[in-house]
Amino acid sequence: MAVVFVTGATGFIGKEVTKQLARSGHTVLALVRSPEKWDELLMQMTPTERSNCKAVRGDLRKEGLGLSASDYEQVLRATIIIHAGAPMDISLDETVARELILQGASHLAALANELHKQQRLQKLIHLVGYMSPFDDESGKLATDVFAPTDFYQEAGGYEKYKFLADLYLRQEAYQKGMPLVVVNPCTIIGPRSTGNTEQTDGFGLVISSMRRGKIPVLPGGKEWWLPLLAVDDFAQIIVGIVETNHIEHQTYYALNERSATPAFSELISLMAKELRMKPPTIPFPVSVLKKILHNGGSGLLGVPANSMDFLVKKDFPLAPFQQMKAKKSIDAYDVAAYLPSVIADLDYRLSVKDQKVPPCFHREQIAGMAAYKKEGSGTPWLLVHGLFSEMSDLLPLAEQLGEQEVWLLDLPGFGRSPYHHHEKPLEGFIEALAEALRQLPSPVHLAGHSFGGLLAWEAAKRVPEKIEKLYLLQPPLHAPKYSRLQAGLGKSPALLQFFLQKQLTSAKLEKEMLEQGVFQSTKEMPKGYVEKAGKLLQSPRISKTHTDVLRYFMNEFRQMAVATQPLPFPAQIVWGTQDKTYQLTKGAEDAFRKANVEIERLSVAHHFPLSHPQLTANVLLQMRHGKE
Repeated sequence: MAVVFVTGATGFIGKEVTKQLARSGHTVLALVRSPEKWDELLMQMTPTERSNCKAVRGDLRKEGLGLSASDYEQVLRATIIIHAGAPMDISLDETVARELILQGASHLAALANELHKQQRLQKLIHLVGYMSPFDDESGKLATDVFAPTDFYQEAGGYEKYKFLADLYLRQEAYQKGMPLVVVNPCTIIGPRSTGNTEQTDGFGLVISSMRRGKIPVLPGGKEWWLPLLAVDDFAQIIVGIVETNHIEHQTYYALNERSATPAFSELISLMAKELRMKPPTIPFPVSVLKKILHNGGSGLLGVPANSMDFLVKKDFPLAPFQQMKAKKSIDAYDVAAYLPSVIADLDYRLSVKDQKVPPCFHREQIAGMAAYKKEGSGTPWLLVHGLFSEMSDLLPLAEQLGEQEVWLLDLPGFGRSPYHHHEKPLEGFIEALAEALRQLPSPVHLAGHSFGGLLAWEAAKRVPEKIEKLYLLQPPLHAPKYSRLQAGLGKSPALLQFFLQKQLTSAKLEKEMLEQGVFQSTKEMPKGYVEKAGKLLQSPRISKTHTDVLRYFMNEFRQMAVATQPLPFPAQIVWGTQDKTYQLTKGAEDAFRKANVEIERLSVAHHFPLSHPQLTANVLLQMRHGKE
């Protein structure tokens, strides 16, 4: 097994590379500037993987990488270096980019040369980018990369110095006989399993522009494409290069085949569909668009001038990459099939700052929906959120549910989940939840809050064999009463979405929630909850989804349909008596009791699972243990 020194180990790509190296049994020595980020990465690993990792604190910008003498001695144990230390930030200031990227490469080369002299260095693996103009012959060039130059001036500091660092390390390897492998990745997106894309530059820039209505035309021509690759596939390729004794190729272009990637015009249409926006239809030449951006028109599209430089017409030499894919048994990748989850994840990140999640929870995906999972014992919990909410709002409740396994879902079109695109909105939600229940390996304790309670009620009846017990937390028992303004907005989807997306400020949302008994006071509101809900509504995807659901309640919904026969599974309603919008009438209570649905009352408001997570958890656990 190799001893691998990794720079950029806590970055988007570096994290996945580090995890897969450790999982494969290699020893990882990681250069880190932030111990906090390193600790977060370790929490995502198994104990065995963590035992294969060690951090050394340093800085690429400093001589000797800023390492202490003892840490430097440890690094001299390395047999392989992976340089992934340049942050993906195309807006990097030129001075900062030169210091961090080019000077950093020179400091790293000094270490590589020392290992080479000791005959320890098996490979120096440098991650660059598929737009680099340099190849296997470029090491022979006599260009002084540190001299003032207009090279790639129009590309900005990030691209310019990324490419000069590529040339510099090729020159060093050629002159000193060091074993260099250059890997040129395309735009990297989230893993196949979740689409979780932490890096909002790159593909995220295009999504940001579209969200703000800054792509009024359809960049035309099927010859133009944006190569995309999942980060877990890319990391497997890096591990494969680490483990291959005799590397035949110095340069690997890491990207999927053109046939697996939509043309850019098709990609734009797909993005519009997933963001729930009207796609642009007027064709416009990409070459003209690039010229406009580079001549002061970046404000027009709301993206940096060089953001469109990642669009290409050419093909790339993929044989070495494809051979490594075959060696690592990496399946074919249909980009369009995975993009909905990537787009939803980036849309969420562009709306609100990604929050820290308790280390016991990790991202998963069920039935195409984003999920958090906590490992545990016994029958799992599955918690489903309501309107103006998403799965992370239920984390405080989930943390209080003991040692049992817990799943949290983002409903379609909410949080980080793609919309279901069913022609009947409610049916799409119900079937998505029912499919998630089918895919879980065992029956669950299903708890749905508010709108999530209505969905849980309907989905549970479709897959009763997957329900250990059903808990309805303040379900919408009947159609609420709306003000004249609300009723008027509900008649027009466009007006209602415009109000939610553009007019509903955090202050207005807070006032509305207090008046309707969503919370009893501002003190009950979780810190940052209202601000986050308001920002999420600025997403066209999330505001359109809320529009669909609210219009259903305004125009179609009358009351929850109560079964005339006892349910085939135990069920219980937890009812907050301080709700000012919904009432649990005697008639409804009698109907539920005939269906063997128990009712527990609490002196709390509608959003009690968010405002009183400990109390809610205590009640749920008492019900669960009473059943058992």
